[in-house]
Amino acid sequence: GDLVSLETFQINDNFFAGAFPDNLSRWNRIDFFDVVENQFTGALPSSIFENPSLRLAYFSNNTFSGSIPSNYLDPLTLRDLYLDGNNLVGSVPDVPDDSGFFLNEFLLQDNSLTGPMPGSVCALRVDAILDDLWSDCGGITPEVECDFPECCNRCFQDD
Repeated sequence: GDLVSLETFQINDNFFAGAFPDNLSRWNRIDFFDVVENQFTGALPSSIFENPSLRLAYFSNNTFSGSIPSNYLDPLTLRDLYLDGNNLVGSVPDVPDDSGFFLNEFLLQDNSLTGPMPGSVCALRVDAILDDLWSDCGGITPEVECDFPECCNRCFQDD
């Protein structure tokens, strides 16, 4: 079926592999989405961010690739977004107006993201409740340019 009443999807710490399907927009009641510690490949399923009730989204430690979907903050209730430990590239997208006010944890480290952290993301550390913004902003030549500790409050560097 369409799983339209699904609220929790938790398949973390398994050995699932392959591309994750991107037809999740019908999960309009999803609150908790956790695929951490698997071997998923391909693009992040941007359709998960079309669900207005999404609050917790954990994608850590897979091999997702491509860029962060521009609609990553469409769910206004999103509190945690863990994208760390993948193969994401490109820059971190701007935060759209009137978005991200409930984002509390945003983990980006251990990817191949580059460029400056958008000011709109940094503003969430001042104007909203964003407590944890972690990225690859440490070392002599950081991959992500991010003011520490005003914007990113934890910086990682390549080994």
